Amino acid sequence: MSKKRGLLVWVLFALATILLFVSSLTVWAKRQLLDDQAWANSSTQLLANDQVRGAIAQKLSDALFQRVDVEAQLRERLPAQRKGTAAVLTAALQNTVVPTAADRLLQRPRVQALWENANKRAHAAVLRVLEGKDLGRNGNISTANGEVTLDLRPAITRLATRLGLEDKLKANADPSAGQLVIMKSSQLKDAQTAVKILKALSSLLLIVVVALYALAIYLATGRRRLLLGATGASLVFVGLVIASLRRFLGGAVVDSLVKTEANKQPVRVIWAIETSVLRDLAVILVVYGVLVLVVTVLAGPNRLAVAFRRSLAPTFRHHPIVVWVAALFFFLILLAVGPTAGNRQLLGVVLLAAATAIAIEALRRQTLREFPENPHPVVAKAPGAT
Repeated sequence: MSKKRGLLVWVLFALATILLFVSSLTVWAKRQLLDDQAWANSSTQLLANDQVRGAIAQKLSDALFQRVDVEAQLRERLPAQRKGTAAVLTAALQNTVVPTAADRLLQRPRVQALWENANKRAHAAVLRVLEGKDLGRNGNISTANGEVTLDLRPAITRLATRLGLEDKLKANADPSAGQLVIMKSSQLKDAQTAVKILKALSSLLLIVVVALYALAIYLATGRRRLLLGATGASLVFVGLVIASLRRFLGGAVVDSLVKTEANKQPVRVIWAIETSVLRDLAVILVVYGVLVLVVTVLAGPNRLAVAFRRSLAPTFRHHPIVVWVAALFFFLILLAVGPTAGNRQLLGVVLLAAATAIAIEALRRQTLREFPENPHPVVAKAPGAT
C-alpha cells in the first residue's frame, strides 16, 4: 500500500472502532429503555430481589402512612395512660410491621404478575409520551401540567385492604400522595429529542461500523489479513472497555444517587439488572473478536494453520456442503446459547451471518489455491516421442 492509502485505511479503522463503542451504547439503551417487554422483565427481576423488594415495600409503607393518620387512629383507641406511646407505635408500624406485610404481599405470584403487567403498560405509556403520541386511556400514567406522573395509589390501596385500612384511606385521601413525578415538563422536550435520535442511530450506526471495517479491509491491499486480525482485536478491546465502564461507573452512579450507605445495595442491584444487556453486549463483542482472531490465525502462514488448511482441502473440494452445514450448525448454536440470545435483532443476525459466510468462502478459496488437486500432474508421452 502507498502511504496515503495506508493512512486512509487506519483512519477508517479507528473511526469504525469509535463508532462500534457508540453503537454498543445505543443498542443497549434502545433494548433496555425503549422495549416494553425488556423493561417489564427487568422490573420482575428487581421485584424478585430481596433487597430491592424490601426498598419497594418501605416506599409503599411510607406512601400509605402519608394517606392515613395512623398516629391519630392509635390515640383514639389507646387507653388514656398509653396515648403517649402512639408516636412510638406508629414509627414501629411504619418501619417494621407494614413493610413486612408489604414485602409478603409483593412475593405473591399474582401480585408479581400484576406488577409486571403494570410496569409494561406504564412503560408503553411513557414511551408514547416520549414519541409525541397521544397517551390515550391509561390509569397509571398522566401528563397533567406537562409532567409525566406514575400513580402508585392502586398498589397502596391493595396494601391498605390487606391491613384493614381501606376505609381510612378514603377518609384521608391526599390527591398527591402515592404519585411519583417521572419527568418534569422542562425535561420532556429534551427526552423526546433523545428518543428520536436514539431510534435513528441504533440501526444506522451498526451498518456504518460494518461498512467501515469492510472498506478498511478491502483497501488494505497486501495487508488484509493484518486488518482482519486488527478488527478482531478491536472487538475484544471495545468489549473489555464496556465491561470495565459498567463495573466502575456503577459505583460512581450509586454514590452520586444515594448518600446513605444502608440504601446503596438495592441501587447496586438495580444498576446490575438494568445494565445486564450492556454486559451481554460486552461479552458477545469479546467472543466475536476472539473468533475473528482465530480465523485470522487459521488463514496465516504458520505451520499449524497450513496443516489445518491442508486437511480441509479435500472436504472443501469434494464435499463443500458438509462445510456449510457444519458452519450453519455452529452459527445456530452461537445464536442460541450466546449472550442476549433472546433479544436478537434481525439486522444483527443478517450482518453476522453475512460476515461468517464471507469468512468461510475466503478460507475455502485460499485453501483451494494453496492445495490444488494435482499439484504435479504426470504428462503422458505420445507413442514414438523421445
